Amino acid sequence: MLRLILGTAGSGKTSLVTEEIRKMVSECRGGILFLVPEQYSFEAERELCSVCGDTLSLYAEVLSFSRLAVRVSQETGMGGNIPLDKGGRLLCMSLALNQISSGLKLYASSKNKAELQTSLLQTVSELKAARISSQKLIEAAENAGTGLAEKLFDLALCLDAYDAVLAQGRADPSDRLVRLAQTLPESSVGTDGHIYVDGFTDFTGAELLVLRALLAKNAVLSVCLTCDGLYGDGEHFEQSRLAANTLLRYAKELGIETEILCPENAPKKTSPLAFFEEKLFSYTSQVFENEGSCISIIKADSIRSECEMAAAKCLEFVREGGGQSRFRDIAIAVRGFDSYSAALEEAFRFYDVPLFTARRGSILQKPVSALITAAFEVIFGGWDADAVLNYMKTGLTGISQENRDLLEKYVTMWSVRGSMWTRSKPWAAHPDGYGSEQTEESTARLSAVDAVRRELSRPLASLAESGKNARTAAEQAKALSDFLAELKLPETLELKAAELADSGHELLAAEYVQLWETVLKSLEQTSAILGETPMNQEEFSKLFLQTLSQYDISAIPVSLDSVSAGDMDRMRRRHIKHLIILGASDDRLPQMKAGSGLLSGEERDELGELGISLGGGTDELSRELSLIYNCASLPSETLTLSYCSIDSAGAQTRPSFLITRAKLLFALEEKTLNLSEIRLAAKLPAFLLALGAPENGDEYALLALKYFSETEEGGSKLFELRQRAALGRGKLSENSVRALYGEKLSLSPTRTDTYTACRFSYFLRYGLKLNERESAGFEAPELGTFMHYVLEQTAGEISKGVGFKSVTTSETDALVDKYTDLYIKEKLGGFEDKSPRFIYLFDRLRPRVRHVVADMVRELSKSDFAPVDFELGLGKDGELPSVRLFDGKNELFINGVADRVDAYLKDGKLYLRIIDYKTGNKSFSLSDIWYGMGMQMLLYLFALEQEGEQRYGAEIVPAGVLYIPARDDLISSSGDLSDEELETAKAKTRRRSGLILDDADIIAAMENSENLEYLPVSFKRDGSLSTDALAGAEQFKALHAHVDRRLLELSENLSGGKIEASPYYRGEADNACLYCPFLSVCRFDEKLDSRRYLSKLKPSEFWDKLEGQK
Repeated sequence: MLRLILGTAGSGKTSLVTEEIRKMVSECRGGILFLVPEQYSFEAERELCSVCGDTLSLYAEVLSFSRLAVRVSQETGMGGNIPLDKGGRLLCMSLALNQISSGLKLYASSKNKAELQTSLLQTVSELKAARISSQKLIEAAENAGTGLAEKLFDLALCLDAYDAVLAQGRADPSDRLVRLAQTLPESSVGTDGHIYVDGFTDFTGAELLVLRALLAKNAVLSVCLTCDGLYGDGEHFEQSRLAANTLLRYAKELGIETEILCPENAPKKTSPLAFFEEKLFSYTSQVFENEGSCISIIKADSIRSECEMAAAKCLEFVREGGGQSRFRDIAIAVRGFDSYSAALEEAFRFYDVPLFTARRGSILQKPVSALITAAFEVIFGGWDADAVLNYMKTGLTGISQENRDLLEKYVTMWSVRGSMWTRSKPWAAHPDGYGSEQTEESTARLSAVDAVRRELSRPLASLAESGKNARTAAEQAKALSDFLAELKLPETLELKAAELADSGHELLAAEYVQLWETVLKSLEQTSAILGETPMNQEEFSKLFLQTLSQYDISAIPVSLDSVSAGDMDRMRRRHIKHLIILGASDDRLPQMKAGSGLLSGEERDELGELGISLGGGTDELSRELSLIYNCASLPSETLTLSYCSIDSAGAQTRPSFLITRAKLLFALEEKTLNLSEIRLAAKLPAFLLALGAPENGDEYALLALKYFSETEEGGSKLFELRQRAALGRGKLSENSVRALYGEKLSLSPTRTDTYTACRFSYFLRYGLKLNERESAGFEAPELGTFMHYVLEQTAGEISKGVGFKSVTTSETDALVDKYTDLYIKEKLGGFEDKSPRFIYLFDRLRPRVRHVVADMVRELSKSDFAPVDFELGLGKDGELPSVRLFDGKNELFINGVADRVDAYLKDGKLYLRIIDYKTGNKSFSLSDIWYGMGMQMLLYLFALEQEGEQRYGAEIVPAGVLYIPARDDLISSSGDLSDEELETAKAKTRRRSGLILDDADIIAAMENSENLEYLPVSFKRDGSLSTDALAGAEQFKALHAHVDRRLLELSENLSGGKIEASPYYRGEADNACLYCPFLSVCRFDEKLDSRRYLSKLKPSEFWDKLEGQK
């Protein structure tokens, strides 16, 4: 007998069924089956137990269609073939495609693409579920359009080939229900029994076949379907009506008696939720007469705030329900749950609300898959540094965090790639970059880095070699298995699972337990199914990773009392008191999907016209509306509808029909979410809200502040945190200053510039020792070091040899090449590990260096000043002691290295000038000197004024300081230049920048030329010299006093622990923050920090201000 139990949601269909089962169980009548969807089986079993008692299992069973298939196969013994899981099915499809590739029309060229195989498998599953044979596809193809016809021919061929592979002793779950229908006559299941079916909107073709087979066994088949009768017009009931009519047709064909029951004839419910269910899809404008407060509508401005609202609502339901509501009575539904899941989980943790999400995580998002993916990327990507580091960062390679950091720094520094990873020769480049001094510590660090490199690369190299030698899928699977075993992956995963469980992360621990089992299963199936199929390593990697993608990782809830959340299509729970539907905007509800698998919506409609119904197309809308209706009808007490007014792309959204109908039916107004208000619902959000009061001027923040201020623990913690927040960057204690900078303050000119530019930057770099992670590129700093080296060595040898006035160009060029080659050998470690690009770019530097050296030689050949020192050191290990400054309170030591010292002896006095080579565009500025920056050369000059007599044997007189451009500037012009114009333009680039003694004899000695080409001075029309770069002896003395004064001020501030962020600022293109590497750490705050605005001083203004200090 067939009994159709038809009715709308909440009309009593399930209650009728459970009551009938209860009665039969109480009468000890057996043979009862209760068929429900898989995801509803646990709840249905629990509900029946609560109604029928402990004796239920003696007389009745709750089964899904798949569990029924297992039950029958166990009884009949007709299910002996090896059942395939998702991964195994994909491998079988791959094998099938290889066997028929020559016969394919559309898909021949893409047969090895894992994406095609996955889509084909999805389409084949649909065809099997709808009981569409290859013959039906061929018949439809003969009447279809050209594009669809070719696709249908290929699909028919694939379907037959796939079935042929399965015939070799394997079973596809898609065929399980067809086999169930075929074997049911041989089984006792259902014979003269009572079978109840509930929870389905409609049925697949295979499920209908099973129901027909059960009808044929003289069973009483009672099927519950949600619809408004057999002849209603509600589009959301269309699929259920079609299922009902199909079952009636089966009954008629089998000569089976039928009965139709309609529980909705019972008295109508008068609650707002019942009214909403009844009128949701009607066209009435009738308004509910009583209050509809159990339905609320909320508009949020972001997904995050929408999820916070949901968490706060859950707390409200539990607290204000008089103990009648638990977290398990609440459900959250979203269409397109994946886009909400992360924000939802985060918000519920924030509000401390237990949440279980009904979703499965892809294994491709887990560390094991990341490890395998990265390993193959390393092999096929030529051992690219990023790929190797990604592999290492999975945390599954057996390398400790400390060693990972050590290796990453070196790899980033030297851009390690290719054969450098696997070579037998040890790595030799300095771990601190070009030009760094080799110490015992750096040698040990380099040795440690090389050992880590070998440990990391050994398993990868083995995988690459074994994969290269493997010829079949089975051999490739063994190569990967051996690689994972060498990494001791099972042990590592087991250890991580234990650590997670111990730390209270039970769900994650359960996932880690599943990871190795899943990988092992994939390897075993690949080897068993594809076996001797020829396959190279790259083809295998793509197929294996695609096979892995077929598996999901999931875990059971760790708490019985938790809010459940998931997509609308998984909302099968009953007895939900409170339902929150998030994302109820018109772009989500209804959700219209494109055709799945290989068939588009339009093609599905065309197939429907040809007599093949696969769903999708126009059927999709009715299914979607049914889904929304069933979900919205679930709650018994409250329904909350919310939507985000702005989507992920920043576009405005509108409320869905679900919201507009609720507004119309209950005369409701939507409420705009106030995030501050809902954060009062939980302790942590409220506490953070209180921290921001009263600055944000929010009444709810003030309420939170008042609450926590009145509690002893909360008040003290709040006071402490608010005090900390109100503090600036603070002031270091004396002990901290000594711990960070030493007992005696010792600075270099570079450090003085850093502190003067921004104290906080100095604290980060030299106090906390923060550094950028830099690559060893040959950029400006390295180029400067190289130029300095060649200039120093070349000038030194010329000075000791023939002298600057006699050396020839060829001799100079030979010296440049000599010291360039020496630098490559000693400082760069040769070119062996360098890329062709690096070698090419470095070789291009040779002409530039020759030009710069030639320019230096040319200048010195016209000068009576001659170099007397190169790289002259001040301080420890230097030729001169540190410069000591002491004012009775503050003591400071200045160390450093002067690039070059030139001297000229006159009347028993030695006139000295300091030379500093600059590869950049740095120029001397008296304005900078006034503010305490750019004092480097003056520091050296005045140090030599004090200490130089002992070194040089004569009274020292400061003669000046000069920046010399160590670069070969290009000359730009809008048109052609004459030789004279070109020479004039070049002469400008040779001009030095600095300050020299205002003494005609000294100037003449510096450059023996009437037309001064190099010095930063020029003749006026009246024959006198311009004064901007000139200073008299008394001015040099005043300058000396100013430099000392600035240094002592700096010493006082530094010793006093001042570290405030006070960067200098002259404009958008000239400020301390412009190229600061610590911007992300500093987070300059306009309210708490302040810039030092520096005005630019003219030389005359500088000397006037200096005069005013006397």
